[in-house]
Amino acid sequence: MMITPAHTTSRLAPWHWRDGFWGLLIGAACSLSLFVLQPLLLQAWHAVVSLWSQPLGLALTPLPQDAPPPSQTLMLSTSTVVALLYVLAGYWHERYRPMRVVVRALCLVQGSACLFFAWVPARFPYAVHQHLSGLLQMGADFLMTVPLMLALGWGVLHLPWRLKLLGPLLVVAYFMVWLPHQVLLHAWVLHHGSVLFMPVLLLCLGPLLNGWIFVALYAWLASLTPRTVNRTGAL
Repeated sequence: MMITPAHTTSRLAPWHWRDGFWGLLIGAACSLSLFVLQPLLLQAWHAVVSLWSQPLGLALTPLPQDAPPPSQTLMLSTSTVVALLYVLAGYWHERYRPMRVVVRALCLVQGSACLFFAWVPARFPYAVHQHLSGLLQMGADFLMTVPLMLALGWGVLHLPWRLKLLGPLLVVAYFMVWLPHQVLLHAWVLHHGSVLFMPVLLLCLGPLLNGWIFVALYAWLASLTPRTVNRTGAL
């Protein structure tokens, strides 16, 4: 008699329409609550920025108003570093191709900013306080959509109630802590550096970065989804 090894497969637990209904209901309720509480949330974030302003050497106002314009020395040194980094990235091993793409994209954004400030610096339309205020508002709007996005992609699955409630709360809590500190990072760079770095901060370390973080957290939550195990074998 020949014995063949058993094979183990896993699949998602059975789904029922009530799973999706309650998941969507929880997500919608959380998003609505964040919408109602958004003014209080923005006040709390302003307080966090103000609290850390003095230790970080920023202005004492909740949001720093101005940053020094880019000097010729700063633009020349930044342009040199960007050009060298762009060229060096082309010599990296093929296994580092994803990193090379990201680094070169950052170089293109920062290089474009250097060209703009070298040609028409007076036409730059944004002040530092506008950038930081807009970043806070975009963060609050993004946070409001997080529970609903989780409900549409994760809350509709067959999950225990503790995961349905705890998962979105943990993700929302993370962004509630992260977003004001992201603004602080931008404020520190712009205050001690220059508005020369505002484009790369906004395009690469702003809402786009928050989207990447959300995808990573969603993947982590998806890994917690209960699965049923089937064992098959033959004698």
